[in-house]
Amino acid sequence: MRLAALLILAIALSGCVTTTRQYEWGDYDSKLYASYKDPSKTEALTISLENHINQLEQNRMKPPPGLYAELGTLYLQAGSQDKAITMYGKERDAWPESKGLMDAMIKNLERRKDLAEGNTKS
Repeated sequence: MRLAALLILAIALSGCVTTTRQYEWGDYDSKLYASYKDPSKTEALTISLENHINQLEQNRMKPPPGLYAELGTLYLQAGSQDKAITMYGKERDAWPESKGLMDAMIKNLERRKDLAEGNTKS
Protein backbone atom coordinates (compact mmCIF):
# COMPACT_ATOMS: atom_id res chain seq x y z
CA MET A 1 0.00 0.00 0.00
CA ARG A 2 2.78 2.40 0.98
CA LEU A 3 4.77 1.51 -2.14
CA ALA A 4 1.74 2.15 -4.34
CA ALA A 5 1.22 5.59 -2.76
CA LEU A 6 4.87 6.50 -3.35
CA LEU A 7 4.65 5.31 -6.93
CA ILE A 8 1.53 7.38 -7.58
CA LEU A 9 3.19 10.43 -5.99
CA ALA A 10 6.32 9.98 -8.13
CA ILE A 11 4.25 9.70 -11.30
CA ALA A 12 2.20 12.77 -10.38
CA LEU A 13 5.31 14.84 -9.65
CA SER A 14 7.02 13.76 -12.85
CA GLY A 15 4.09 15.24 -14.75
CA CYS A 16 5.03 18.66 -13.33
CA VAL A 17 8.51 18.58 -14.84
CA THR A 18 8.92 20.76 -17.89
CA THR A 19 11.72 20.67 -20.40
CA THR A 20 11.15 24.12 -21.89
CA ARG A 21 13.44 26.89 -20.76
CA GLN A 22 12.38 30.44 -20.15
CA TYR A 23 15.36 31.81 -22.08
CA GLU A 24 17.44 30.41 -24.87
CA TRP A 25 21.12 30.66 -23.91
CA GLY A 26 22.56 28.66 -26.79
CA ASP A 27 26.11 27.52 -26.08
CA TYR A 28 26.89 30.64 -24.03
CA ASP A 29 27.97 28.85 -20.85
CA SER A 30 30.37 26.44 -22.54
CA LYS A 31 31.91 29.17 -24.72
CA LEU A 32 32.24 31.50 -21.73
CA TYR A 33 33.96 28.78 -19.71
CA ALA A 34 36.29 28.02 -22.62
CA SER A 35 37.22 31.70 -22.96
CA TYR A 36 37.96 31.98 -19.23
CA LYS A 37 40.15 28.90 -19.45
CA ASP A 38 41.86 30.01 -22.64
CA PRO A 39 41.63 33.77 -23.40
CA SER A 40 42.49 33.09 -27.05
CA LYS A 41 38.95 31.70 -27.40
CA THR A 42 37.36 35.06 -26.53
CA GLU A 43 36.89 35.89 -30.20
CA ALA A 44 34.99 32.62 -30.68
CA LEU A 45 32.74 33.62 -27.75
CA THR A 46 32.11 37.02 -29.34
CA ILE A 47 31.20 35.49 -32.69
CA SER A 48 28.98 32.89 -31.03
CA LEU A 49 27.12 35.57 -29.04
CA GLU A 50 26.68 37.75 -32.14
CA ASN A 51 25.20 34.83 -34.06
CA HIS A 52 23.00 33.72 -31.18
CA ILE A 53 21.63 37.22 -30.52
CA ASN A 54 21.00 37.77 -34.25
CA GLN A 55 19.12 34.48 -34.44
CA LEU A 56 17.01 35.35 -31.39
CA GLU A 57 16.20 38.80 -32.80
CA GLN A 58 15.26 37.35 -36.19
CA ASN A 59 12.87 34.96 -34.44
CA ARG A 60 11.47 37.87 -32.41
CA MET A 61 12.69 36.31 -29.17
CA LYS A 62 14.02 38.29 -26.24
CA PRO A 63 17.66 37.47 -25.42
CA PRO A 64 18.32 36.35 -21.83
CA PRO A 65 19.19 39.00 -19.27
CA GLY A 66 22.79 40.10 -19.50
CA LEU A 67 23.53 38.72 -22.95
CA TYR A 68 23.56 42.10 -24.69
CA ALA A 69 25.72 43.50 -21.89
CA GLU A 70 28.12 40.56 -22.12
CA LEU A 71 28.56 41.13 -25.84
CA GLY A 72 29.00 44.85 -25.19
CA THR A 73 31.74 44.14 -22.68
CA LEU A 74 33.47 41.85 -25.17
CA TYR A 75 33.32 44.65 -27.75
CA LEU A 76 34.72 47.08 -25.20
CA GLN A 77 37.59 44.74 -24.37
CA ALA A 78 38.32 44.50 -28.10
CA GLY A 79 38.44 48.31 -28.33
CA SER A 80 35.08 49.03 -29.95
CA GLN A 81 33.38 51.55 -27.68
CA ASP A 82 30.61 52.39 -30.15
CA LYS A 83 29.51 48.76 -30.44
CA ALA A 84 29.68 48.44 -26.65
CA ILE A 85 27.44 51.49 -26.21
CA THR A 86 24.95 50.02 -28.70
CA MET A 87 24.81 46.70 -26.83
CA TYR A 88 24.50 48.40 -23.44
CA GLY A 89 21.59 50.41 -24.86
CA LYS A 90 19.92 47.23 -26.09
CA GLU A 91 20.38 45.64 -22.66
CA ARG A 92 18.82 48.68 -20.98
CA ASP A 93 15.87 48.67 -23.38
CA ALA A 94 15.27 44.91 -23.13
CA TRP A 95 15.69 44.72 -19.36
CA PRO A 96 14.46 47.90 -17.60
CA GLU A 97 15.83 46.69 -14.27
CA SER A 98 19.33 47.16 -15.72
CA LYS A 99 18.66 50.80 -16.67
CA GLY A 100 20.71 52.37 -13.87
CA LEU A 101 23.82 50.31 -14.52
CA MET A 102 23.59 50.45 -18.31
CA ASP A 103 23.01 54.22 -18.30
CA ALA A 104 26.08 54.64 -16.07
CA MET A 105 28.16 52.43 -18.38
CA ILE A 106 27.01 54.35 -21.46
CA LYS A 107 27.63 57.71 -19.79
CA ASN A 108 31.15 56.69 -18.73
CA LEU A 109 32.00 55.42 -22.21
CA GLU A 110 30.67 58.57 -23.86
CA ARG A 111 32.67 60.69 -21.41
CA ARG A 112 35.79 58.64 -22.16
CA LYS A 113 35.18 59.07 -25.87
CA ASP A 114 34.73 62.84 -25.48
CA LEU A 115 37.94 63.11 -23.47
CA ALA A 116 39.87 61.11 -26.07
CA GLU A 117 38.57 63.35 -28.86
CA GLY A 118 39.43 66.43 -26.83
CA ASN A 119 42.94 65.15 -26.23
CA THR A 120 43.55 64.50 -29.93
CA LYS A 121 42.38 68.00 -30.88
CA SER A 122 44.94 69.66 -28.61
